[in-house]
Amino acid sequence: MASRKPEELIDTVQTLYRRFSVCMQEAGIDYILTCTRRTQAEQDALYEQGRSRPGRIITWTRSSKHIDGKAFDIVIMENGKPDWDVSNTKWMKAGEIGRTCGLIWGGAWARSKDYCHFELAEGKQ
Repeated sequence: MASRKPEELIDTVQTLYRRFSVCMQEAGIDYILTCTRRTQAEQDALYEQGRSRPGRIITWTRSSKHIDGKAFDIVIMENGKPDWDVSNTKWMKAGEIGRTCGLIWGGAWARSKDYCHFELAEGKQ
């Protein structure tokens, strides 16, 4: 089962995540960490969902940065419940915070936006 533990991220991403977490708290945005690290088998299973297995497509790659501990996912919490509705302006603020902290935000991708996803930029370790 995929991890939700920040300590399973590589050191650089742990540092960026801690900065992100502090900034989210300062902004008054409640969230939970939904995924840090996952195995290749878990990523393959996610990729097969909506293709060769039932369910909706939720990933476009078999080569996720989650496998190497270079990415994490969150969900915004509203009144103690997960809020996946990306029209909630807190998602845009979370993305801005992530970018300010030095992360790539999946919600800014031109194609296949992934609002919950934050990752280490290429070339950074």
